Amino acid sequence: MTADITDTSVERALRTWTRRHSGTWTRTDETELQAWLAAAPEHRTAYDRVARLWADTGQLRGRFRHSETPLVREAPTRRAPRRVLVAASIAALVVALAIPLWRVGSRWWSGVPVHWETQRGETKALHLEDGTQILLDADSELVVRLGARERHVLLKRGEALFTVVHDVSRPFEVEVGHGRVTDLGTRFDVETLQGSARISVLQGRVGIFTPHGQELLVAGRGGGYDSEGALLPLREIDDSVALWQDGQRHFDAEPLSDVVARLTRYHDVTFVFSDPRLKQLRVSGTFRIGDLPLFLRTLSAALPIETRWAGSQRVEIKPRT
Repeated sequence: MTADITDTSVERALRTWTRRHSGTWTRTDETELQAWLAAAPEHRTAYDRVARLWADTGQLRGRFRHSETPLVREAPTRRAPRRVLVAASIAALVVALAIPLWRVGSRWWSGVPVHWETQRGETKALHLEDGTQILLDADSELVVRLGARERHVLLKRGEALFTVVHDVSRPFEVEVGHGRVTDLGTRFDVETLQGSARISVLQGRVGIFTPHGQELLVAGRGGGYDSEGALLPLREIDDSVALWQDGQRHFDAEPLSDVVARLTRYHDVTFVFSDPRLKQLRVSGTFRIGDLPLFLRTLSAALPIETRWAGSQRVEIKPRT
């Protein structure tokens, strides 16, 4: 391995080259490849090196038509299965490139973890290399792995809106709390709130799996599971679920405790309830979440409560006198 080519570039080139010979290559894949090659000289160097070594291994010689355009599978013959040939070629390339086999194998199948995090009041738009788009809400954190056989997201805290490019050969899965959400070609929102996971499907459908059961959600339905993995009741939802991307929040009979928990993702403030029963008061309506004083005045007008600042970062919520 030369000093000017990183392991990451070689592994990306290896993944791309083998996919290009897999028979599933598309024009979109080709466009993304050319953009990656043009992004840095080391990308082109890594890709050319993999291409030369691929040819030198001879594992696929005579089985695939060699071209710099997307490759086409030849007429089937009584030869070893494609996956065997590809696996053999990958092994030979790994040896030739002097990359530890265990490391490439793990990264190849499962993907290299990429970590994203937002601060309070900050949202971030993410564009994954498979075309999937993620909008990460304020004070949220996730880890993404895009591998050859799977796509995995770990939502550690906060909320994210997913617009997934469906790929039957690489399932897209979101792990949150004691369960997981599997995409079946859709746009959906996932939130972890006070230990529970809440899933809202805007388009398509998703599967929910926990140790205590499973559920299929279709567009217009919401569900989830609690901190132990027990499934929550299904609910009707609409596009207002995604209003947070425009700086608003819609609540439909939400407990006040959940409402203020979301506020802490946008404001560096702690809420204290003088009476625990106030946590169960229900909040409905659409609110701007960036203006905290206005939000608190609106809550005080709509509910039998009073809010009082006890310092610069502490708000007390008590019954209205």
